[in-house]
Amino acid sequence: MSDPRAHVQALREAILADPPAQAAQWLVLLDSLEKAVAALAASRERLQQDVEDAEHARDAANLARMKVMGQLNTLQKSLAAAVPEVPSSADAQSDAQRRIEWLLSHGGVDAGAAEAAKAAEMEAPMPGRAVLEAVIAGERKFTKAQLEFTIAEAMVLTGWQMTPLELTEKGEPWLAQLVLDNQAASA
Repeated sequence: MSDPRAHVQALREAILADPPAQAAQWLVLLDSLEKAVAALAASRERLQQDVEDAEHARDAANLARMKVMGQLNTLQKSLAAAVPEVPSSADAQSDAQRRIEWLLSHGGVDAGAAEAAKAAEMEAPMPGRAVLEAVIAGERKFTKAQLEFTIAEAMVLTGWQMTPLELTEKGEPWLAQLVLDNQAASA
């Protein structure tokens, strides 16, 4: 679609070729039309910015939801690994409560169960503090799911100023530090 301002300018030039009395009347109308077009263009730009802001807010909300779901999933897997004596059912919340009750009544877990719970935490799709610290220290790399999640979180944290490729190029330790710093700041 061509710019309506170019058409207005062409019309202005055609009007100036008319006799002076008629041209003055046309130019007044043309000036009001130009102002209306400018107002519409400014409104369109504001609306485009509003849409972009809403998309960013949606992405941030989705990331927050993913974090909560990831934390819940990690907690449930850790409980299941720590208390294998309690069988799983279709109700994960009930299972978690039964496993916590078991832990309270039995006074703890064995070392193997604790190791299984730690392994579940280290492989969770949403990297926790232990994973972030290990990546920063160079002791391990993110899993594919952890890297994808961390890049999404980094995009939100940087205000969408960097692309996923630019973030990836910064390196996993840099990404882990960015996320860990944000966790410390929000705590």
